[in-house]
Amino acid sequence: MKKQKWVAAPRFMAGLGCLAAVLTVGAPSSIGQSSPSSGAQSSPSSGSADKDREFLMKSSEGSLAEIQMGKLALQKSQNPDVKQFAQKMVEDHSTLMSDMKPFADQMGVTPPTKLAPKHQQAADHLKSLSGDAFDKAYITAMVADHHHDLAEFTAEKASATDPGLQQAVTKGTEVIRMHTEMIDGIALKNGIQTPPIQSSM
Repeated sequence: MKKQKWVAAPRFMAGLGCLAAVLTVGAPSSIGQSSPSSGAQSSPSSGSADKDREFLMKSSEGSLAEIQMGKLALQKSQNPDVKQFAQKMVEDHSTLMSDMKPFADQMGVTPPTKLAPKHQQAADHLKSLSGDAFDKAYITAMVADHHHDLAEFTAEKASATDPGLQQAVTKGTEVIRMHTEMIDGIALKNGIQTPPIQSSM
């Protein structure tokens, strides 16, 4: 079967980005960093807390997208592997959102109740597809999303300021890594190339 060239799809989370995304965090954030010439000073802990809040918001957005995309795949896909993966997305990202919610509440982050515009656009595109075209688009998007999310979770695991949050992120990182390995295997089985998985830190 002719291999389809892997192309990064819009991030659905992560965020867990979702965590999608899809879901473009990965670059170092400048939030909370003070300019050397600025009169205002920002403590390192303040900057780190801002990054934690940013991570929690994007993680919630990503998980919500993963859940809704998973439900869509359960309805539209006829591929057993895709349906099994989609069911994992619904279950695991629901748990992940629950695990992160106490920290989001503590830091004043309100979890989203609807998809971010970019995630909604991606969802609408998937809704327009069917059959093999849907499966390949969903698989490709999930590969891009989970590699992105794994990088975000790994970075947050190393920088989280709250010990409880760090523990939850560490647990989440292993879940995202498992998802990444699972979707990469499905992708290769369907002739879709994948990038290398980031090593753990």
